[in-house]
Amino acid sequence: MSRVRADPITAALAHPTRRSLYISLGNAAEMSTVQLQNLVDVDRYNLYHHLKKLASLGLIENHRDEGRARWWKIAQAVDMPEILTVTNPNPSTTSTQPSGLDLSGENTHVVSLKGSRDSVGAKLMLEKVAKELGIELNLPWNFVPEKIALIGKE
Repeated sequence: MSRVRADPITAALAHPTRRSLYISLGNAAEMSTVQLQNLVDVDRYNLYHHLKKLASLGLIENHRDEGRARWWKIAQAVDMPEILTVTNPNPSTTSTQPSGLDLSGENTHVVSLKGSRDSVGAKLMLEKVAKELGIELNLPWNFVPEKIALIGKE
């Protein structure tokens, strides 16, 4: 299997958990590890893995330890490409469904994906189903689904 070579900062911020951590820290002066863990909903081990990766690239820093609490802040501001930014922080305010598609019926279910494992698993499942059905699905390598809509026929 070949590896995709990319700028290390862009590659790190393409990961949904790291992107979420970086954006959250960008919206606050500082945040504790516990606050960050509650935002991204991952276990402590995975959280530290992602925080260490961002810190190794100089994007964030652990600038203060108080007792057992670590406090993090942005160390380097990065202009993220459009594909890496949060375009709709409040999805309940706008609709992104295709025109002519009625998602209000009884046979429609929306599955919210929580955490990066669910998103990656959902992407792999979509790619596998498309391949088995002979559908060409050209998802970009950094595509990360947040929700999946299941629409059944009446």
